Amino acid sequence: MDGGEKRKKVPRQRGLASRELCQDGDLCPEAQHQWDVGMTKVPSLRGVVWALTGAQRTHIDDVMSKVLLAYYRRLKSGPIEGSVSAYLRTITQREARKHLEELRDRAEDFVGDDTHQLEDPNAHISINPGRQVELQQAMQVLREEFSDFQLKAFVLSEGYGLQAPMIATLLGGTATKASVRDAIRHARKKLRSKRVGFRLGAQLAEE
Repeated sequence: MDGGEKRKKVPRQRGLASRELCQDGDLCPEAQHQWDVGMTKVPSLRGVVWALTGAQRTHIDDVMSKVLLAYYRRLKSGPIEGSVSAYLRTITQREARKHLEELRDRAEDFVGDDTHQLEDPNAHISINPGRQVELQQAMQVLREEFSDFQLKAFVLSEGYGLQAPMIATLLGGTATKASVRDAIRHARKKLRSKRVGFRLGAQLAEE
């Protein structure tokens, strides 16, 4: 986080709730106790995800849903040994990193030709055939107008709400937060141009 930026509050949980996942009687008494203890750690674990990703609420919710599901499945086989806090922190860090890697891979798919990869089967999102054709055509325009780096940075910023420092980390290589911000700025400028807007069908052709 840059020195001049205000620290934002970690977004509150939406989506999968602990009471929906773990019902009374699902776990043995000791495992149930560990589950209850674990649920008191959720606010701090959300802070861990926030610190690792700097991402929007939907990403934090996605990661925490995976964390709770993994924790529940582990406790179904019996109580864990050792510290609940340490165990949950390890799971949370792992799932946060995996989530970021998935977003990076989706950005790669945007630049590539496999636009069907843009669908997220885990979120039950599907694109109808007509929309798929439109998407493919739009992506072809963006691939021609943006450099690969601009397109990846733009997708991770505009599509997934990640900040420049995290995007730079995900893209690796020579990427820096300054170069990412520059790429996003140029991509937005191109997107606002009359020529690109017309190609995307956002503007009508002038007579």
